Amino acid sequence: MYCNKKLFLLWIGYLLPAVGLAQDKTSRDTVAHRRDLGEVVIAGQQDGYRTPVSSIATRTATSLLETPQSVQVVGQAVIKDRQAATLNELVPLMTGVKANNGMGGFSMRGFSGYNPAEGSFIMFNGVRGNLYLWNQPSLLYNIERVEVLRGPASVLFSEGMPGGLINFVTKKPQATTGLSVHASYGSWDFARFAADATGALSANKKWLYRAIAGYDRSNSFRDQQHTENIFLAPSFTWQPSVKTAVNLELNYARTNAVHSYDRGTFVKKLPDGSYDFNAYPKERTVQSPDDYGKNTNTSATLTLNHTFNDRLSLTVVQRYVRNQFNFADHFVAGAIVNDSINRTYSTWDNDQFNWQTTAYAGYRFHTGRLEHNILTGFDYNRFGWTKNLYRNYSSTRIGIWHPDYRNDVPPVDAPTSSYDDNKQVTNLIGGYVQDQIGLLHNLKVLLSLRYDHYKMVQTPLSDKDDVQGDHAETGAWVPRAGIVYLPLPNLSVYGSFTRSFNPHLSSATASGGPFPPKTATQFEAGAKGDFFRQRLSAMVAVYHIAYRNLLAPDPTTDNPRRQVTVPGTRSQGAEVTLQGNLKNVNIIAGYAYNDHQLTNKSTIGKKGDRYVNAPHHIANVWVKYNFTQKWLKGFGIGAGGRYVSDQVGNMATQDFVLPAYTVLDAALNYDIRRFSFQFNINNITNTRYFNGGISRNTVASLGNPLNARIGVNFLIL
Repeated sequence: MYCNKKLFLLWIGYLLPAVGLAQDKTSRDTVAHRRDLGEVVIAGQQDGYRTPVSSIATRTATSLLETPQSVQVVGQAVIKDRQAATLNELVPLMTGVKANNGMGGFSMRGFSGYNPAEGSFIMFNGVRGNLYLWNQPSLLYNIERVEVLRGPASVLFSEGMPGGLINFVTKKPQATTGLSVHASYGSWDFARFAADATGALSANKKWLYRAIAGYDRSNSFRDQQHTENIFLAPSFTWQPSVKTAVNLELNYARTNAVHSYDRGTFVKKLPDGSYDFNAYPKERTVQSPDDYGKNTNTSATLTLNHTFNDRLSLTVVQRYVRNQFNFADHFVAGAIVNDSINRTYSTWDNDQFNWQTTAYAGYRFHTGRLEHNILTGFDYNRFGWTKNLYRNYSSTRIGIWHPDYRNDVPPVDAPTSSYDDNKQVTNLIGGYVQDQIGLLHNLKVLLSLRYDHYKMVQTPLSDKDDVQGDHAETGAWVPRAGIVYLPLPNLSVYGSFTRSFNPHLSSATASGGPFPPKTATQFEAGAKGDFFRQRLSAMVAVYHIAYRNLLAPDPTTDNPRRQVTVPGTRSQGAEVTLQGNLKNVNIIAGYAYNDHQLTNKSTIGKKGDRYVNAPHHIANVWVKYNFTQKWLKGFGIGAGGRYVSDQVGNMATQDFVLPAYTVLDAALNYDIRRFSFQFNINNITNTRYFNGGISRNTVASLGNPLNARIGVNFLIL
């Protein structure tokens, strides 16, 4: 651990002098914000690594300086420089955000988000709900930028994870004709191809289109693993007038995989009770060569934006998502004994749906000297599944060093330890009102209030279903308040109070419910500034989150599945982010401290226990230098790294602590005319590191070893 810290600090010490020498003394136009018709979110113009405006916290065109919450925007320039193909490859540049595995699991401010039971944390274009399933990393083919809002955000976006949310902003049709293609190749036979075309469909440019297509495939450093993705995203915009725009966006993503889930790499427990994270080869996994996963994600989003006048505007969004998932997979069962382990075998056929209606109106007016920006909105979300056929069997035992997979698949009539065969419908209805009040030219107040009603009904489809029906119903009031003071035009200090809620989705009736929803209450304070003629942005935030009404097992003779609510956990910490451009230098740097622990003794753990996958320290830096000398013009070189301190990998086993790690990356690019060439090398020192635990003390999610990727972009039009 000491060596990792020292190496990381030396790396930063090597990179940062270039930043100090590259102060921007040239004048630049101030970045202006605007409402882009046809887009749900209000977008700020991107300037290299800096985007000064985001709507994710308020759904209005509010500058980050005037937003009383921690927000970070990672734009197209960063995505390109990192050759990021998925969200997992972009996360290392987001302050305090950590991928827990190679799929869709992430941590923010010490809280994990993965499946719906843990809270929604993914949005697209400001509308809650993921377009992908939990076993998939989100693809970036059609993504313009990624926005991170840290802390509870239920007041605008309904139930969700207390740690924050991640919003994807998609590329929209443009009036100017454009066509580009991309190809890249990398380690483990990775290959990726993409095409992006946009332009006008009519001479008056009232009809616009954009068509994005992509294909990628990759093996892995692990045995037998393989993934293949096909992606299509056509979109159309109709602008009958300068006040009105209608946008239709379609998404289709098809995934075929061998080993759909990230089941991790084996960890050996030593006789003294400690763990050896280097004992077994990185190539080994508990899964079989015949395990597979097939995902089909289809969605359609229709958006209407209308501006009545300078004071009144309306946005209406209707989205439909269908996710189909079929898989067969192995997982560990019990402890490793004599370098071998028992396994389970699961099959799953799942068909999910999500209807989302979102509408909100903004109105600006004055009462005396007070300026008001009122936002009132309504959300209706109907989601669930029409098929959920899941079976779990006991399977064969394998040796870790010399696995034998010949008898992996059990007989069709083998007894199961669990059997799901049901359908489920959830209705989530909510409304809210928000007022951004300008008291003085440099003093802003934000007040918001929301009410949500949640109702879930699960129905068995056969007598084999374990639960045989369930239902849950609850409601929640969600307030928010914030204040921002700007002592200087480029400097602000703020404080805020926010809250989130998350209903319990697991057998609320059968286990002793109904239960009140999980709630998180956050107090946050911070400061933000734009420096060097608004080229470099800095942010400091401190926070305290109280998490309540967690479920803990409390079995009785009459009801062995009985659960009770417990007070929960406390997460607190601080974050620092530096992001922007200084002359020839682009930089993103961040540090996050987090302390997340249980506040009371229960069957979950004892008071003071560390929360799972929540390291105390995460630090990241990425610096790119763009050459302007005549003989080097077009070249750029980037380098950076990420340090993550140790973390508990299993809540029930506090001594299962994943070691700290440091990962270093570098990149080189060359732009000439219509071509752009990019070379990235990741994990330069080939560090063996673990992303996070997977609810066991026998396996953990292993990060990628040394790997490289080369790519070329060609702008045809």
